[in-house]
Amino acid sequence: MNRLILFGLLFSVLVPLPVCAQQDLNLQWRGFAQLTAERINGVDNTLGFDAERLRARFQLDSGQLTAVTQLDLAVDNLGDSQPGTLANVILDLYASYQFKGKHSVRIGQFKTPLGMDFNLPAHSLDITKRGMDAGLMLNRAIGIMLTGQQIVAGLSYDIGFFNPPSRSGATQYLDSQVGQDVGQVARIRYDRSQWHAEVAHGIAENAAGPGSMEYAVTNLALRFSRAPWTIRAEWTQGRDALSVADRKETVYYLHGAYKLTPTMELVARHYEGHSRIGPAPTDLDNTFIGLTKHFAGQSRLRTRLQVNYVFARGDRDTYTGLRGFREDALLVQLLLDAGS
Repeated sequence: MNRLILFGLLFSVLVPLPVCAQQDLNLQWRGFAQLTAERINGVDNTLGFDAERLRARFQLDSGQLTAVTQLDLAVDNLGDSQPGTLANVILDLYASYQFKGKHSVRIGQFKTPLGMDFNLPAHSLDITKRGMDAGLMLNRAIGIMLTGQQIVAGLSYDIGFFNPPSRSGATQYLDSQVGQDVGQVARIRYDRSQWHAEVAHGIAENAAGPGSMEYAVTNLALRFSRAPWTIRAEWTQGRDALSVADRKETVYYLHGAYKLTPTMELVARHYEGHSRIGPAPTDLDNTFIGLTKHFAGQSRLRTRLQVNYVFARGDRDTYTGLRGFREDALLVQLLLDAGS
């Protein structure tokens, strides 16, 4: 798998070079910071201030070729890496080639095509945090993906093969598995007018070391948008996370947003998580209530303030799921977003 990816990366970069030399290059850039103030009941007695994300993204377009690099300067241990992935500081590093017609191919490190909300960029999230389902996703991985857009009657697809998806919270890979085990994801999308729907399934082979169990995850998602309303619903189920037999976790949410004005939006999202290891089930609910305010700015500088309050209910002390708030929390985030 490593040799295939290396060959693909070289092919995608070197083959189009003669074409690029004859075409104009278009460079786009974006940099954003998400500054936070947070208080979690029973954990933090006062607001704690931090920079949750500090990212820089560069995109180079030349004809049918696109190259993207995205860095995360706020991540821990910038130079370290998970098995089969690039250094932690590198979120995305890939090249995409658009064939004549409706198909394209992408090679490098990028988000696997699983999870509607998870595949939203961080600066476009409706709430301040990734939700309870984020731990079940396969996250970013190095691989190759074929995409078909609007093949017939609003249907599109993505099929990807990847190195072990070791950035996922549901896996624990070893370096020795790189080149031996793979991750695979397939997704079908449907877009028609204000409606969007998708279904995806992914697997991660030997998810906790050589000879361990396969991790499988399925995702269903639906979105409806008609101003001033946006409605989202998503269901995700992971089976045998961390290669624990008979471990099953299901997370779903219902999301509603209403624009009071063109720059101010009310947001509500309710998560329900159900986790079972063997015969022992546990449940956890997270409900986000919030307000998002977009401030007027110049075309290259955008500013957004989000205020969320999270209500945590259920088996807060004993929940065995991968992710979720165990206590109520106040979350405030200021986004500073600049770009070309």
